Amino acid sequence: MTTTFSPTPVPPAAAPGEAGPGIPLTAAQAEFLAAQTAAPDYAGHNVGQYVELMGPVDTEALRDAVADALDEAPWLRFRLTRGHDGPRQTPVPATGGPRRPAVLDTSGAADPVAAALRLVRGQLACPPRLDLLAAPPGPDGVPDLAGSVLVTVGRDHHLLVQFCHQLAVDGHGLALLNHRVAELYSAAVRGRAAGPSPFAPVTALVEAESAYADSAERRADLAAWTGRLAGAAYPGPLRGRGAPPADTAVRRTVVLPSAATAAVENAARGAGVTWGEAVLAATAAFTAARTGAPEALLAVYAAARTAPGTLRVPSAAVNILPVRIAAGPADTFRDLLARAAAETAFLRRHQRVRGSDVARALWPEHRGHRVPGPLVNLRPFETELDFAGVPGRVVSLASGPVDELAISASRTPEGLLRIDLDANPALYRPDELAAEATGFAALLSDWAARPEEPAARVTGVLAGGPAGGGVRAAAEPARTPPAPAGDRERGPVTLLPAAYRLRAAPGLAERAHEHVLLRVPAGLRAAPLRRAVGTLARRHPALRLALHRAHEVWSQEVLTPSAAPAVTDPGTLRRYPVADPDPAGRDALVARAARAAGESLDPAVARVFRAVWFDAGPAEPGRLLLVAHALSVDDASWQLIADELPVLYDWFAGSGARPGALGEPGGLTGWAAELATRAQSPERVLELPYWTAQASGPAPRAWPPVPGGHRLSTVVEVPVPAGPPGPHPVDVALLAALARTAAGRARLHDGARLAVELELPRPAGAPRTAGRLSTVHGVRLPLDPAGPEPVRRLLAEAPDGGRGQEQLRHLNPQTSVGPSGPAGRGVAYRRRHALTGPESAAGWGPAPAGEWPGADAGGGEPPLAGPVELTVTVAAAPGGGCRATADWRWSAALFDAAEAAELSRATTALAARFAASG
Repeated sequence: MTTTFSPTPVPPAAAPGEAGPGIPLTAAQAEFLAAQTAAPDYAGHNVGQYVELMGPVDTEALRDAVADALDEAPWLRFRLTRGHDGPRQTPVPATGGPRRPAVLDTSGAADPVAAALRLVRGQLACPPRLDLLAAPPGPDGVPDLAGSVLVTVGRDHHLLVQFCHQLAVDGHGLALLNHRVAELYSAAVRGRAAGPSPFAPVTALVEAESAYADSAERRADLAAWTGRLAGAAYPGPLRGRGAPPADTAVRRTVVLPSAATAAVENAARGAGVTWGEAVLAATAAFTAARTGAPEALLAVYAAARTAPGTLRVPSAAVNILPVRIAAGPADTFRDLLARAAAETAFLRRHQRVRGSDVARALWPEHRGHRVPGPLVNLRPFETELDFAGVPGRVVSLASGPVDELAISASRTPEGLLRIDLDANPALYRPDELAAEATGFAALLSDWAARPEEPAARVTGVLAGGPAGGGVRAAAEPARTPPAPAGDRERGPVTLLPAAYRLRAAPGLAERAHEHVLLRVPAGLRAAPLRRAVGTLARRHPALRLALHRAHEVWSQEVLTPSAAPAVTDPGTLRRYPVADPDPAGRDALVARAARAAGESLDPAVARVFRAVWFDAGPAEPGRLLLVAHALSVDDASWQLIADELPVLYDWFAGSGARPGALGEPGGLTGWAAELATRAQSPERVLELPYWTAQASGPAPRAWPPVPGGHRLSTVVEVPVPAGPPGPHPVDVALLAALARTAAGRARLHDGARLAVELELPRPAGAPRTAGRLSTVHGVRLPLDPAGPEPVRRLLAEAPDGGRGQEQLRHLNPQTSVGPSGPAGRGVAYRRRHALTGPESAAGWGPAPAGEWPGADAGGGEPPLAGPVELTVTVAAAPGGGCRATADWRWSAALFDAAEAAELSRATTALAARFAASG
């Protein structure tokens, strides 16, 4: 952008029947071009924002990341041509070198940030040189419609300022670019390769719009709009007079404190709507009070990106559509919330038809065909990004033309509700706009606290009276829960049996990890979710557990919270938008993000816990993938985390009670020391003869480790028998069936017995803390048992449920060299409890089984060191008893896929018969 202007020349049209070079503009681009051409010296279509980086930044790497992200979207720099179908765009590569941002230093100014922003606002006030887009002076003379400046405003304090014209990219596209810049920068400074570009080309938008333009769907959408708004009068100006829009708007910002934000959220949640619909409802009441009309007509921004792949295009697609909401003095906030939700749902279903077409059909007598009314921009974009551990706070500066008044809402990184009022300076003095902003925020917060009160009872606020007590100009300090006991656990930890187990397993110990996929409510916010994840690591020492290895000697320590990546690294939580309706595109994104989360684990520095938030937008439930190193979690750990996370999130979001009911966590270091003591107790040593006898006989067969394998899932229902407690009936039924199956298949056994390594859930006395506290012991089952009874007796004979074998082998120096080791890896059998959702946290819980297979982080399991691995997840069956889901993993070196499937089904059917027989 520059300060000079020349009239936009009209390029020659293509010959009849020829489309001309390039591709058509998107519908949004065509509208912006027409508006800019009609007022060539108008600068209001310039938009801008900055990313504030507070922390050490490699400025050259950041400049490279910006240039690389722009290079991945070459259509952002284009030449205008004219085809028979209208204006067209032809991408023009930058031949003058990388498009790195300029650098600026204002740190010597009295107010460095204000000095930087004054320069930027001066840039935003300059109209673009569209004439150079149509007739560039040279092959590289096309001006950039998107640019940036990296400003140093202090020590370890930078602003990455971005400005662009709406012809190039809209707010959604700018958010895509920002996320990619952060991703490229983080990969560069960490010495890792960035993933492939997530962008889809602008042709995805153009082709989707072309298919829609003459479709029956568009005709139906337009008919739906004209029918819904039939009889709607064209509203007059809010202040009784109009004025041409200025080059730049005047802005007033109000941030609701946590109590007021919580009131809005609670009112929205109680009505089953989002915070955005609460803002829309308040805007309708505010507008109706200002005009005296019984209803409000609002101009609401819409993404207009519902076609597959279009959510991944950094370009311009934004739409503005009319929303009519009745708002009378007898209406309550709950009434308006319901209406706002209904209108928002209608808008989402019909958002692709252009607002100008709707305005032309409804109000043909008004020139310009602009959607009338105050603008409403509900910005769901992430307001905090991760730049290799340095948080980047996104702040909007200008959002486009403002005829009269625009109300924008977003969330701050701290989770507070931010309201921006932009106004035409010809209609509002700064003090008048300040009063409007304060009044609107007071209306929103006060009415949300009393959602059943009629509007007539808040007339003081609606009439522009003093602000309510819930509104303040700045954010309150973040909520901080009491420091848990786990927070005080730190220092060396006696190796648990699970560490010895992992050391003996084939494959890389660093890569061993597990994951769960949770369903989470729509409209989560990044800042409170990040704080909740960090607090989990403060509560649970295993999520701060470092693994050190020197000369094949392992040791572990719990880091302090201030040194633990799960607490301090913003990259512990990554957000990925997945509102794209294209399942293939979503699945590819999910797979890449999950793989990156698994590969980012590094137990040497205690990076053992990562969270990936798949954000489906403000209206659809999202998913949260949790990935942890294998030494930090077992099935009970995941249940603890799933129960605590929603409580902590609600607390930090300002909508929940103090999380004292979670109880005191921790106890990992004490449990590890206790196991070492038990291993040397007389009671445990007296078990030695039993385990020695178990290990006698032929040496266990050795199977070569094999990665991957044939995977299948089967289900068996097992009744819970009456009588005294004993071995779990699921273990008895499945192991007896597997021993019978193995009798005729030498590849499964060692010639005499079926060697099985059983991993069972942690004992009842284990602490309520994360960690791999499950127990493993070996058994050798008789081949072809007559039924389940011989297996039940053998399992019941194991002293203390088999918990002592690993303790004697690893934790007692006198018995560690003796014959108390496991009976051979053979078949690996693991039973675990199914994950359940917390009853008191609506919208939180395990994702449906088998959903999003790409969320499997991959590479987290060691090679298969036996013929088959069987993981059994046990849940309560609807009719009583247990429902066991058996996930089989067969060695591809020993079995083909068809045989693996047949063995899985046959063994499961036999287990069901054994279970039914008791």
